Amino acid sequence: MNNQNNIAVAVNKNDKIWPGHFGIAPHYNVYDKEKKLIEKRLNPYGAGISDHGHDHDDNQPKFIKEILHDCNVFIGKRMGEKSKLKLAEKLGVTTILTKETNPVKAVEEYLK
Repeated sequence: MNNQNNIAVAVNKNDKIWPGHFGIAPHYNVYDKEKKLIEKRLNPYGAGISDHGHDHDDNQPKFIKEILHDCNVFIGKRMGEKSKLKLAEKLGVTTILTKETNPVKAVEEYLK
């Protein structure tokens, strides 16, 4: 599905919202606007997966947007201010920070 209106949630291997920075989550759950899980995507730059480590350079938001090319909303627990601005201004992505641990509940909260 190449719909630009999907929602990406940063998750860990136990399918809970990743507690760290969005850009280094090991996986992303991709949901449609009906809260249906479309795909679970591996983050090649994720913690425990990549040899690169977390790189706070200016390209990180671009790399993550490439992985999540069909999403215009990113939900996670933490994200750098520069990354949030770059995603919003240059890539048209809405970023949501949540205290929720359940990805489906976080999507439901966003869609209310």
